[in-house]
Amino acid sequence: MFKIEKDFSIHITRGDIATLGISADGDNGTYEFQVGDIIRLGVFKKDDYSTIVLQKDITVNEKTTEVSLSLTSEDTKIGEIINEPIDYWYEIQLNPDTQAQTIIGYDKKGAKIFRLYPEGVEEEW
Repeated sequence: MFKIEKDFSIHITRGDIATLGISADGDNGTYEFQVGDIIRLGVFKKDDYSTIVLQKDITVNEKTTEVSLSLTSEDTKIGEIINEPIDYWYEIQLNPDTQAQTIIGYDKKGAKIFRLYPEGVEEEW
């Protein structure tokens, strides 16, 4: 399962794949990502931005107003197997190591939630 709510919360089953379409508003409308821009998804332990549980960077290869960030099955296997949903916080930044601009993140409405749901476990009988 993969779903993004209107409040930008992300819901995904541990071990599933997903693709996020990322766009940003600039001073003059929709921002046009430039070749070489870096987009970073950071997922953090809830209430603790110093504990990163997932970090994924992509480099923009052509000018565009929307970038696709893909999460693999391995990316979403955060931590140990779980038996109930776990909430993390996340943010998406543009050029985080040079001229960091937060596209989605903690704002006046609070943290952005990355909710991880339990996956099914296959066992040999």
